Amino acid sequence: MIAIVTDSTAYLTKQEATDLGIRIVPMSYTVAGQMYNESYSDQNGDFESLIFKNAGRCTTSQAPRSAFMSVFDELIRQNYEVFCIVISSRLSGTYSSASLAAKEVSKDKIVVVDSLSTAGGLSILAKKAKELALKGLSLQEITNVIEKTRDKIGISFSVDNMDALRRSGRLGIVRQSVGTILNIRPILLCKDGAIISYGIARGKTEQIRELVSTIPHNAKEIIVHYLGKRINAEELVSGIKNKFPSIHIRQIELGPVLGIHLGLGIIGISWMSE
Repeated sequence: MIAIVTDSTAYLTKQEATDLGIRIVPMSYTVAGQMYNESYSDQNGDFESLIFKNAGRCTTSQAPRSAFMSVFDELIRQNYEVFCIVISSRLSGTYSSASLAAKEVSKDKIVVVDSLSTAGGLSILAKKAKELALKGLSLQEITNVIEKTRDKIGISFSVDNMDALRRSGRLGIVRQSVGTILNIRPILLCKDGAIISYGIARGKTEQIRELVSTIPHNAKEIIVHYLGKRINAEELVSGIKNKFPSIHIRQIELGPVLGIHLGLGIIGISWMSE
């Protein structure tokens, strides 16, 4: 038997994780000196007001090696092999934590894969790994498929302003005026595991149109992720449905870890192409 493990930035609900049998290792965040563990996407409480009231006094921490060791050890004792896929190593040190934990617990029965993604992209890959495990593929076969599949994953998103991203240090050079004047909003991509600038949009209509334009025509699975006004996500869903009327579009509410790095006004898209 093969168990699937991921981290909390996949933002599965508690019910989804339970139904799928996917184990979640929490990331942590600190607000004004108080540490919290990020949980399932529907179990994080009113973190938005907490972060808003303490803007500039929030930090995040990678999921620690000890947390992965605890989960890995439990699963190995239950005679599972483990496939673990986590947030991009270019966005967090979680991949390093998981890899070190795997070496200490069992070199032969645990594989850790860098998703080069997060949020909806990570969710898609974790669920795909579970499907493969249920089909009876071996640990190495699952690894081979997922490493090929991650090249078909894309993420685009936009934020209300660039302040949180600039504080996080996870963004390269982007025009300083973006998101500060004339209702201009950035269009950003997670590409090869890192955040890069794709372009800009003026106003909500153009913002949604530009985000939709990033989705390839051969997309077969699409997720809208958001944090803040849900109405913005609904408008994005409507725009996507006009282009992809036959695809069911899931929505994922993001949590505190990405909220601290990206800000509290986010809409975006994750997809998997053919």
